[in-house]
Amino acid sequence: MEMRKFEAGEAIFVEGDKGNVAFILKSGQIKITVKVKDDTSRTLATVGPGSIFGEMALVDNTPRVASAIALEEGEAMVIREPEFQKRLAKSDPVIALLLKIYTERLRKQTVQLAGRMH
Repeated sequence: MEMRKFEAGEAIFVEGDKGNVAFILKSGQIKITVKVKDDTSRTLATVGPGSIFGEMALVDNTPRVASAIALEEGEAMVIREPEFQKRLAKSDPVIALLLKIYTERLRKQTVQLAGRMH
């Protein structure tokens, strides 16, 4: 798989971007943030090695609901949309449905937390 390196402070993706890749973090720390009503950023999560991030946009094919910012230098495996969809298609249909439902719920909660209408 393709690897991507990033520097501390780098925006890996930004809220509102089209999501066509997800990442499995090999090293470093990533902060997932969302802009709230007053346009400040609120941290939703910090993820470390072994974590996947950016997957929601691949599950439901909608724009990024949050931003991912590198807290330190790191590296991640890149999962492109075609590969993700190929793997999802091979999974049990019930598991795929659960993944879509959970993604929808999490997206809704994130939008509500940010104080935006969905």
